[in-house]
Amino acid sequence: MDASLNNNGPISGPSFCGLVEAARIEPDRFSGRAPTLLTMFRSSRSPLKLHIRAELFQQLGAMEEAGLPIDKALSLTRLPLAARRRLVIMRGWLKHGSAVAEAGLRSGLFTPLEASLLHAALSAGNLAYIYRRLADHYARRAAHMSAVKSRMMVPVAMLVVAIFVQPLPRLIAGTLSPGGFLIMCVLELIALGGAVYLFTELPGSLQSGSLATRDISLDRVLPFVPVFGSVYVRRNVRDCFETLALLLEAGMPILEALPLSVDTIRSQAIKRQFSQIKPRIEGGASLAQAVDELSFAGCVQAHAMIVAGEASGALPEVLFRYADSETTAINQFDDLIAEWAPRVAYTLAALWIGYGILRSGAFMPSLPPDLR
Repeated sequence: MDASLNNNGPISGPSFCGLVEAARIEPDRFSGRAPTLLTMFRSSRSPLKLHIRAELFQQLGAMEEAGLPIDKALSLTRLPLAARRRLVIMRGWLKHGSAVAEAGLRSGLFTPLEASLLHAALSAGNLAYIYRRLADHYARRAAHMSAVKSRMMVPVAMLVVAIFVQPLPRLIAGTLSPGGFLIMCVLELIALGGAVYLFTELPGSLQSGSLATRDISLDRVLPFVPVFGSVYVRRNVRDCFETLALLLEAGMPILEALPLSVDTIRSQAIKRQFSQIKPRIEGGASLAQAVDELSFAGCVQAHAMIVAGEASGALPEVLFRYADSETTAINQFDDLIAEWAPRVAYTLAALWIGYGILRSGAFMPSLPPDLR
């Protein structure tokens, strides 16, 4: 976070990379009812595009600060047609007595994690603040993904050309039929499309909660992936402490704030560790003592800062500073990936094309069949 975390201070996009990934809730935690077909349908809706979500929260934040009631704010919000339908559905749920977070969740306007954060923000009285931070976060993510996609267009085009060029020598030599050529190219294009989807869409789906809430096995594997796994763990821990700081700053008791904060963690292994904090505090331990018994990436730094925060009586501010430092490091990693991913794609495409040319034997001397 580059800006102050005081509610009256400036807001910046990078400062909110974690709070968007807030407390996960069960489909009907707000209402206490068992899951229904409606909630199952709502969970399956794809999240809105990043730039649309940025516009949505920017407008809602401005109207919340102006003091407009939520129903009036929704009627004045201007979004593309697909999102407007969800606005109408959300207004319908509000008229039936649903809370803002639940109505947005059921309509598909909010992701499960956004709804959980807004639910906590309503309890803390910080709704406008969270709207602004969500808007800044999504605006930055949209710009980041746009830059990555534009840089990847040339490498992807090279791979598409390579898919059609590589089998050509065998097609010309007669060792590959036209039908086989087409089938091979189509299969490789499908594989390439799947790889591009995983690279561009899967990270956003995991962060928004549209996949994480389905308890997929990928979420259990990610912490153990080299390089990316440690960053994934740091994101989870950062989100937990940042949400805890927000709730403590709003005056929520720590024993009430901890469950909401721990729910931000998508990795089940880390979540089990952090779930032990509350029982230890109930047993008389301080937060620093409870965290000291955990093992996660950055635990030494987190423990030292929590000790300082508890000693100074400024625990929320210290937790925000810890989240700031982690956000800076994570953003640097994301920028590095955005810079190097196209270069790696260029290299792989060139190597693949070169391998195909060498394997084809196009530059190998050969005797005519009648002289062999």
